[in-house]
Amino acid sequence: MPHPVLAKIAQDSLDAVQKGGYTDAEGNTHPIDDLGIKKFESATEYYPPDSEVLSAWSTPLPAPTEPTKPQIILAKTSTLEGIRVLDPSTRRGVLNFASATRPGGGFLGGARAQEESLARSSNIYSSLMTPAGQRFYTLHKTGPQHADKAYTHAMIFTKGVRFFRSDDGGWVAPADADVLTSCAVNAGVVRQRFKGGEPEAAIEAAMRERMGRLLFLFEKEAIPDLVLGSFGTGVFRNNIAMIARLWVELLLAPDSRFARSFKRIVFAIIDEKTVGVFRGVFQEMNIEFVHQ
Repeated sequence: MPHPVLAKIAQDSLDAVQKGGYTDAEGNTHPIDDLGIKKFESATEYYPPDSEVLSAWSTPLPAPTEPTKPQIILAKTSTLEGIRVLDPSTRRGVLNFASATRPGGGFLGGARAQEESLARSSNIYSSLMTPAGQRFYTLHKTGPQHADKAYTHAMIFTKGVRFFRSDDGGWVAPADADVLTSCAVNAGVVRQRFKGGEPEAAIEAAMRERMGRLLFLFEKEAIPDLVLGSFGTGVFRNNIAMIARLWVELLLAPDSRFARSFKRIVFAIIDEKTVGVFRGVFQEMNIEFVHQ
């Protein structure tokens, strides 16, 4: 859709949030139950890059009394649709591939990336504008964090985000999820600025630490079902195969740190090429998954 159309959808969503409800395509009315920033102040938590809680992510869990194995779904679909693949009766966690400096990225101007689709389709923007949320953006706008496009391991966790629009902007029945906001390494810029050789090892190390922390935060919040994806492989240009492999090593392999932490994991990826890379990595590393 053209940028002006997407910008109009975003503004209409903000208006619905302010009004406290909307009417879907079937004529049913739904509350958003949102008082804006004030409502989300108690539902939004900021984790700084030096968080002692999250930096302990690699500590192994006690052995389970019963073996557990998550269902893994690789789907050529959007994050919005991935949320609705999961059971609405259980808590759902969603990874927001965030801009480091702009709440919701460019959603108000009609930008099309993953974060923008979430922001114009839900009330997440209210959370990102809280004092806790703003600490994330202030950190990355100032000092060395602004110049260093690896960014930081800072994160925002928001409980009870309500999603109420489809990918085409239609009004749909609400789906609730908890959202973790984190920015990937801007690998494209890091490569341009790196001097003295290839920076791929440093990029991978930073992404491994960041992805380990965000999985630990989902685990800490006892969220059983997740919607993940190809984190940071769009405009930030992280290597797709590397990101897929890190998910396997951290989450999907039988001996991975988070192998027993979740029940159902959807990798929602919108383009066929990226899905194909993930499929190839999963197959090469002997990961059982359902391809939708």
